[in-house]
Amino acid sequence: MIGEQIKKFRLKKGITQEELGNIVGVTTQAVSKWERGGVPDAEIIPNIADALGVTTDILFGRANIQSTEDMVLKEVLSVNRQEGFKKAFSILWSVSLGLSKLGEVKESFDFNALEKLKNNDDYHYYSRLSFDEGTIDAKLDIDNRYFFIMPEPDESYAKIFENIDELTETFSILGNKDILKILFYMYSRKNTPVSLSMIASKTNMDINKAEKLMDRLCQCHCAECGVIETENGEIKAYMFHNETIVIPMLCFAKELRDEKVINWGVWFERNKPLF
Repeated sequence: MIGEQIKKFRLKKGITQEELGNIVGVTTQAVSKWERGGVPDAEIIPNIADALGVTTDILFGRANIQSTEDMVLKEVLSVNRQEGFKKAFSILWSVSLGLSKLGEVKESFDFNALEKLKNNDDYHYYSRLSFDEGTIDAKLDIDNRYFFIMPEPDESYAKIFENIDELTETFSILGNKDILKILFYMYSRKNTPVSLSMIASKTNMDINKAEKLMDRLCQCHCAECGVIETENGEIKAYMFHNETIVIPMLCFAKELRDEKVINWGVWFERNKPLF
């Protein structure tokens, strides 16, 4: 049982017998022997469990009292935040493989293999999955990656996006080149109140034009206008909001224009319309 469990979780983690041996301080032959029915020395079993990210109970095939969610939480909490983001992305990649039923042919879509590739300057790697139950879109470039997963709502995606006028207004605001210049300036600095004159100066824009554009950004809730008292009276000052929305928005806009794509794990099995 323990040999089967070691092999199962080694493959799930995406490491070779040699890599596992190096982590726990044994030879590749020793790991191979375990997986063929041998039993590791008792004192090394906790190290094997740690290397595979499981408990010793799981290695021995005993019932896991932890939920999957608890185990994932423990995995991410065990590293610093930078490593946590990398681990979280790897976990989501495994989720993608599971939902697409590609787990059995993981060698063909191995995320660890992708890590070893050098990104081509002209091409980008994507994974795209679309089912009746939900949608996944992921960019897998080593230095530029993201992951979007959305279960299908009970009332379909169309219900969420039924306010066409609101969407049109938002796209018209964010589709303005000068507004994008303001966004890039505002998010290149600490998010502290900034005067209208500073915004106009840093974006090489007429102050009246900058004010009209800022009003539009406030209209779509990307910014908030307030006032600051000075010796010369009150002046307008702006704070920006929704930083976590801006990056995904720009990423997806850029993805729509990307013509040089390498599909790495794509699965379409949708039998009903998107909207």
